[in-house]
Amino acid sequence: MSRIVVPLDESENAEQALPWAAYIARALDCAIHLVCVWTHDEEIWLRAGVESGAPLERIAEALDDYLRGVRRRSELAGLVVTTEVRIGRVADHIREVCDEGETRYVVLTSHGAGGLRRFIQGSVADALVRTLHVPIFVVRPGQATPPIERMLVTLDGSETSECALGPARAVAAALGAKVELLRVSNPLAELPYGSLGPSGDLGDLSNELFRVAEEYLRQTALDGEAFEVRAGRPLDVIVGYAREKECDVIAMGTHGRGGVLRLALGSTADAVMRAADRVVLLVPERSASETQGSDR
Repeated sequence: MSRIVVPLDESENAEQALPWAAYIARALDCAIHLVCVWTHDEEIWLRAGVESGAPLERIAEALDDYLRGVRRRSELAGLVVTTEVRIGRVADHIREVCDEGETRYVVLTSHGAGGLRRFIQGSVADALVRTLHVPIFVVRPGQATPPIERMLVTLDGSETSECALGPARAVAAALGAKVELLRVSNPLAELPYGSLGPSGDLGDLSNELFRVAEEYLRQTALDGEAFEVRAGRPLDVIVGYAREKECDVIAMGTHGRGGVLRLALGSTADAVMRAADRVVLLVPERSASETQGSDR
C-alpha cells in the first residue's frame, strides 16, 4: 500500500501537517507513516520529559509514546497509520524512510517556533528538496485546513517544471479539484542580451513571447484546465495569481542536483515556498516517472 510520510517533532506546528496528510491519504487511498527523528538535540530530552543524558532507549521510548498518541488523533481515524522513531541526521533519515517504503508524498509544516523550522529554513530542507525522490507538500502553520478545490501549476516551458503536472493532476482528479496552468513571461529576463535593436522593439518581442507561451499552455492543458500567461516578476505573479484565483495549492517542479526550479535562475520555487500563504507542492525532477498521473 502506498503511503504518505509525515515528519514530526512533538510540536503543534509540525502537527498542523496532519489534517492535510489525512485529507490527501483518504482521497488517494494511502496509508500514513509518522516519523520522528531525534537529532541529539537536548531540547528533545526536555520535550520528551526525559532527563538530559538518559540512555538512547529512553528517548526512543518517549518518542514512540508520543507517536502512538498522535496515531489516535481524530483526524487520522479510519486510516492505516504506522510510526517510526529514528536517531541521527534528520534529512538523511527522512530520505531513507521515503526510499524504503512505497512513499507517494511527504507532507510537512514549513516553519514555526519549536517546530520544523530547520526543515524549510536551513540545510535540512535544502537537502530534502534536492534529494528526495517524492513530491513534498509544504504546509504553513496557521493555514486554513482542507479541502483543496483548485490547484495552480506553474510552468516555464521546461521538462523540469512539467514534472509537477502528473502529481498535481493525480491529486486534483482524486479530490475533484480544478487545475490551472500559469506561465510567467518576463521579457527583460528572457531576451538575450543585445537582442533589442536600436528601434526599441521590446513591445513586439514581448508580444511574440506571450504568443509562444500561450500556445505552449494551450498544447499542454487538458480538457477543462484553465491556463493563462502573465508578465512580471515570477514570485510576485505566482503568489498574486494564487490569491486572486483562490488556488489552494501551488505546484512547482524542482531540480534535483543542486537547485530548485528553473524559473528566475533557480530561485523562484524556494522564494514561493517561503512567501506563499498557502500549500506549496514541490515535485522533484526524479519523481516524474514514478508518480501516477498523466503529464499530457
